[in-house]
Amino acid sequence: MTTRHTAVKTVCASVLGAVLCWSLPAGAAESHGANDMFIIKSSAKSPEATVAAIKNYVTDKKWLYLAEFKVKNNEVTLVKICVPAMSKGIWAAGLHVSAMGPCGNIGVYQEGGTTKISMLHPKFLDTLNPDPSLKKVGEELYPLFTAMLDDVTR
Repeated sequence: MTTRHTAVKTVCASVLGAVLCWSLPAGAAESHGANDMFIIKSSAKSPEATVAAIKNYVTDKKWLYLAEFKVKNNEVTLVKICVPAMSKGIWAAGLHVSAMGPCGNIGVYQEGGTTKISMLHPKFLDTLNPDPSLKKVGEELYPLFTAMLDDVTR
């Protein structure tokens, strides 16, 4: 194997390792805890009522409600929302980051009889692709998303 191939293989392994470490909660082997890449809220509402509240909130704010679908034998509802006003900051980092978009990835599920809402923290944008514009977008999205979560969990 050439030195170039070895270097590429090492970089790929490092990137893959970083992505896997980032996507798995700390101590995932021992527990189902969360790390600071997730915002987790509880609600007394049913999962269905929570998803409906998210959809209403997003529609009222004139954001984009892209999708909702059930996974894990209907135990989890995944919801994808986006805030179009934040797009300019995303595109400033390059079109390659379009897969991330100024969006929120949300999971709604029951745990111990309580509805939980898990949302990917918007700082993941800059974590996956360090860039000043992505950092700014993440910082601007955070209060918008936490306000939404506070509202829909009431």
